[in-house]
Amino acid sequence: MAATITHNIDHFLKGLDLYTRTKVPKAARVAIGRLGFDVAKKFVPDRMNMVFENPNLFTLKSLKPTVVSDYEVALNFKKDVGKGNDPARYLYPSTVGGPAYETKFSRYLHAAGIAPANYYPVPVRSNLRLNSYGKPSQGEYTKAWNGLQKRYGSQTKGAYRYFSVPDMRAGGQSGGMRFRSVSARRNPLGNGIYRVKGSSAKGTLDLQLLFTYAKSKPRTPRIFDYQGFVAKVVERRAEGTFRRAFKEALG
Repeated sequence: MAATITHNIDHFLKGLDLYTRTKVPKAARVAIGRLGFDVAKKFVPDRMNMVFENPNLFTLKSLKPTVVSDYEVALNFKKDVGKGNDPARYLYPSTVGGPAYETKFSRYLHAAGIAPANYYPVPVRSNLRLNSYGKPSQGEYTKAWNGLQKRYGSQTKGAYRYFSVPDMRAGGQSGGMRFRSVSARRNPLGNGIYRVKGSSAKGTLDLQLLFTYAKSKPRTPRIFDYQGFVAKVVERRAEGTFRRAFKEALG
């Protein structure tokens, strides 16, 4: 999303005497700081609320302003956040349109050799616990990932077991059943990630499909023209913000 947006204030400086001009850098630094803060904490979050469906607070607060000089402020989305997904990456597809950001959960499945490289997990919301924003909670992804790393025999008695269809790991076991093939004749279940509890032999089997597998990366339409939106905000507000800061500097 990197881009440079400029606003020329040269016309404002015409006719100022030498002493008055000495106040310009201070006023500019104050103005650029205020403008950057307003863009990051008010205008962009307001825009996100308009174009996204129930964005969470983490997304709404993901843009950070940093004043780097008297005349420049940098606006950067958070990245390398540890747990969860990086706003800098998952927001980008919505600004240009194209393949959706591949989540950490999806990357884990591929790196572990569980799912084929062209399979992408899609949550089945009706079978997952949702957060207050109506989206699958982070805990559901964590439980599924932890469960998929365990073998059938290592599960605590009575606990849920997780398995993937297919499971491409060598000798991979899926809930005590082997599913290396994606052939419908050898696969009694549809492709996806499942949670199971109980025993089919005892007639107490509780089986839930948590994620289906898409065979191509989901796509995101361009709905968030971030750079164009910020440019319009700067055009509308930069001069007024600077004039107020300059008046204060003259004080």
